[in-house]
Amino acid sequence: GHIITNDHVVQDADEIIVTFTTGTQEKAALLGRDPYSDIAVLKVNLPPETLHPVVLGNSSTLIVGEPVVAIGNPFGLSGTITAGIISQVGRDLSAPGGYRIVDVIQIDAAINPGNSGGPLLNSSGEVVGVNTAIIPTAQGLCFAISSNTAKYVIGKLILEGKVRRAFLGIAGQTVKLSARIISYNKL
Repeated sequence: GHIITNDHVVQDADEIIVTFTTGTQEKAALLGRDPYSDIAVLKVNLPPETLHPVVLGNSSTLIVGEPVVAIGNPFGLSGTITAGIISQVGRDLSAPGGYRIVDVIQIDAAINPGNSGGPLLNSSGEVVGVNTAIIPTAQGLCFAISSNTAKYVIGKLILEGKVRRAFLGIAGQTVKLSARIISYNKL
């Protein structure tokens, strides 16, 4: 009964209702959320035979140009599927507190408001990502949290309700140096 979605989808929710493709609606409990990976785990209490879990694939095997499909509910249009390709792997996105979500998948399958938290599937039907973000001023610049990142975070959220991370408290910055040549005479 575990359901994976984005943290930003549930972060301000007082109550979470999950609607299944059959039309069945079920109240879900929030097991944990992680804003630093934009992943959240929900739990519904339904008989196992009524649930049809998906397989979490290995996102490290993705190849640029590989076909994928994104499933979601853009603008309230339920059960929408869009097709595209892997545009790039290993991207990173901003997260709260200056943190970076790493190993993000860039895709050109259409993602719109309402697609967040939906699955990104490879041609074998395995979930290789969790749809998460778009660049609204561009066309076809969409992103998904990789399934490998999600697997790690999901495990922590189910066991502990949170993900513990170490922060060093320093940040890097590019510094532009200019050189000035000084001439001198030897004595």
